[in-house]
Amino acid sequence: MSELTDCTSSDHTGKQEIILIRHGQSTANASGVWQGQKDFPLSEVGRRQAVTAGRVLKGKRISSVYASPLERAIETAEIVAREVGFSGEVIALPGLTERHGGILEGHTWSEQEARDPEFVKRFLTLPEEKRWAFAGAETDEEILARFEKAFSDIRLLHPVDDGGASVVISHGGIMRAFLREHFGPSVLPGSERAPNASITRLLYDPANPGCAPQLLELASKRHLSQEEEHQAQTRGE
Repeated sequence: MSELTDCTSSDHTGKQEIILIRHGQSTANASGVWQGQKDFPLSEVGRRQAVTAGRVLKGKRISSVYASPLERAIETAEIVAREVGFSGEVIALPGLTERHGGILEGHTWSEQEARDPEFVKRFLTLPEEKRWAFAGAETDEEILARFEKAFSDIRLLHPVDDGGASVVISHGGIMRAFLREHFGPSVLPGSERAPNASITRLLYDPANPGCAPQLLELASKRHLSQEEEHQAQTRGE
């Protein structure tokens, strides 16, 4: 767990808000393929999810939009920016990229079981933090280092006195690691991930850099239609 202090306060004055959104459903999500850092576009459902997420933020002042450089995240960010009325540039930050999945990438779980049942059996016996190294994937320590750096850069580039929130579009696996690091494993228990196009809102206090971010909203999918919500329940990276 992070060693930041819990400084929760109901006063939002002088605070920095980051709106963290998982990309919409990709074509790989729809077919059960583990993506990692392989590039896949949004599905039609994913595009509708991104439109809905952008529309629910309409009327909120947005100072910046950042995204992982992977196609599914960039496309989501561009749709959200358009729908929210943000006229600035969507900025790609490599630190927001999904975990590299090693030998898991590009395959469904059933394909993994067929290709190497012994690997699957061993993988499932390991604690989550040890599975990644076993699969030749990035570890939580590795992805958190770059994700935290990206967040720090965003917060430094957008001082609180501009009055707007920063929107960040990223991925289920790296978001899971980040949220569990700051708020404990119960925040996303088991293998749960933030659903596609869900919205998580974080509040930082620039005056108290030693304080943990305040979790205003976690993986909300209330804005999605019933169909979009059902399609958002994808697992895997």
